[in-house]
Amino acid sequence: MERFSSLIKTIVPIWAWIFLTSIFVGTIYAGQLLGFSLLDESLLNPTTTRSLHITLMLYGPVMLALSLLPFALFSKEGLNLDEAVVPMRNYFFLWHLFLFMAVVSITLGLQRGLPFYDFTYELNFILAVSGIFYIIAIFKIIKQYKITPLWVKVSKTLLFIAPISLLVLMNPTYGQVESTLSGPHGDNTLGMSFTLIPLFYLMIKLQAKEKFTPTWHIFWIIPLVGYALSVATRIFIGELSYNEEWVYQWLTFAYAPLLVKWYKDANLSRKNAPYLVISIWAFLFVMIQGNILFIPEIRWDFHRNDLIVAHAHVAIGLGIFFMSLSILSYFYKIPQKFAHFWLYVIGFIFVSLSLAGFSEAGYINLDIIPMWWIRFIGGVLAVLGLLYYIVKELKKPELKLINLYHLNGFASDGLGAVILILFAPFLFSFLGFTFNHTYYLVFGFMGFVGILHLIGVYKDSHFLAYATSIARLITGTIFLSLFYLGKIDALGVLVGIYDISYALIYMLFRNKF
Repeated sequence: MERFSSLIKTIVPIWAWIFLTSIFVGTIYAGQLLGFSLLDESLLNPTTTRSLHITLMLYGPVMLALSLLPFALFSKEGLNLDEAVVPMRNYFFLWHLFLFMAVVSITLGLQRGLPFYDFTYELNFILAVSGIFYIIAIFKIIKQYKITPLWVKVSKTLLFIAPISLLVLMNPTYGQVESTLSGPHGDNTLGMSFTLIPLFYLMIKLQAKEKFTPTWHIFWIIPLVGYALSVATRIFIGELSYNEEWVYQWLTFAYAPLLVKWYKDANLSRKNAPYLVISIWAFLFVMIQGNILFIPEIRWDFHRNDLIVAHAHVAIGLGIFFMSLSILSYFYKIPQKFAHFWLYVIGFIFVSLSLAGFSEAGYINLDIIPMWWIRFIGGVLAVLGLLYYIVKELKKPELKLINLYHLNGFASDGLGAVILILFAPFLFSFLGFTFNHTYYLVFGFMGFVGILHLIGVYKDSHFLAYATSIARLITGTIFLSLFYLGKIDALGVLVGIYDISYALIYMLFRNKF
């Protein structure tokens, strides 16, 4: 358990920065809706910022934390988790690689135009491979059972089905995700909702102080049969009619009595399981709200405003987010003040967007621009609050000369690469240089060097300073040579001189550092 907990402690800071990025680009998008057009011609145009925000929220740390659920249960039942450390490290690495590739490709404009799955389909294979390591980690733990519990047997089956289902359902030819472009896709809602039911069961089992036995199984069996029928219909027959979609959508009502029954039988309350109870009630609220929005007379007014009425914000920002916190808190101490802060921020955004949605649908007479301003301010508060909690948890580096050298290197190359990747066309034009898209390769190398400098702030300082200096000398020399050959403009001289000069500072005076 100690090694596993250490792994999680090293992963959480990465998740914090990814989560901050998702909130940051969402705030930029909110500003762009208000007319802040400074970034509209850059890579961070409104379409891209919205896509990045949704992708990072749906596939980022919020979802990754959910994958820790079975390990929390294993730990509660007295099993040793340390054997799962290596495959779980590989699982996290591949998932983070997927996120990195998705962010880069979406930022460069490789988008599918889908509301919730905007990254290129082939990246799903990375997720499927990461799932193999996850399965290996699970099997390394469950072999410790003398008698395998029923929930583990069911989970084993789902584990093998999940990677295959991912590749089938996400396929652009015969999968279901393309149907989200048009139509109400009520069966997709039913399927997505159903995936949360076993998670809620396992979390209730985790949080229950006494033995919990689920009942009322008919309330999840009927929706499951309905979803299977809808998938078969789409694959073998064709698109569903609105009335058929409506039947599947309203089957989600079965989850309400089921969840209320389960968490009451487990004697859960806001005192003994605050994150889970908030998550359950947020899920129930979103389920009822979604069914109301499905009514034709209401949906036609709101259809273009599904996100503006904050349906997704409550579903992910409260329901799934607090579900993740309830699991993550088993391995990592989460300040309660952070949970309260997040509740207020999402409530702030939810009220403003809901009022804006009602106004746009014509149900109330209200100027929506102030509501959009409130949403934007809520995003700014979220970014500042997250930064506060991240900085508060950061390990403070020693202010030795070598650390300052690395900090400056990170600021110039790491942060500089981010700025250039996002705004290079605008900056090059402003400075009178010719921009070529192959420069993104250079910016990527700059970012890599910047990351090495950031690592050097905390460990292996001299080795990484030496390694980055060698890299700078090589690339700087190449840039100068290309300039003299007439292959690149004066920008190459500036880059070459800077890299060589920065490398020489360390190489010539390293005994002083």
